[in-house]
Amino acid sequence: MRKFLQTMLYELSFYVEIVISMILVLALLALTARLMVGALDIWSSTQTIEDYLQTFLTQAMTIAVGVELIKMLCKHTSGTIVEVLLFAVARQIVVSHGSAIDTLLGVIAIAILFATRKYLFTSFDDSNNIILRGSQKVQIASILARVKLPNQPGELLRDFMTRHLQADEKTVAVGATVYIKDVALRIDSMRGDQITRVEIIKSLY
Repeated sequence: MRKFLQTMLYELSFYVEIVISMILVLALLALTARLMVGALDIWSSTQTIEDYLQTFLTQAMTIAVGVELIKMLCKHTSGTIVEVLLFAVARQIVVSHGSAIDTLLGVIAIAILFATRKYLFTSFDDSNNIILRGSQKVQIASILARVKLPNQPGELLRDFMTRHLQADEKTVAVGATVYIKDVALRIDSMRGDQITRVEIIKSLY
């Protein structure tokens, strides 16, 4: 029961973030409309071209960062976090009038973020997990973990693990893992030869 409530509260937090994202969307739409109206005032503006372009780019890049922030709230992955950082650094480079050293540091920061995303991320870096009892039916486990596990009617989670581990010629032991598409199932604990707890790890990609 405790695990179920924890899962429900965890899921509820996602809906709260979605509501926040919707509010941000409305705010950004209003700001985008304001930006469009401001662009029409270019002929009547008393600002110099440089000042007008600077103001316009600052506002546009700020809105772009807000859009990436919405993506981060809706999809919790390290990839979306990197994208927000990329836009934030790019905004600083484009709209600021820093020194050559500041610009170089910004370019280096972007290069590091790209390299991090390309070489250090794996599909299970961004994942959520849940630990269930081995006596849990696979059908119920699929619902709780929000995944699709191919199973036999009435099959228990421990029997599911044993069947797939034996098919892969792996030893049934703590830490043994079964991979099914974007889902990993790992034996979390055992009592004797019987699997007592299984961790289900779902990739968010």
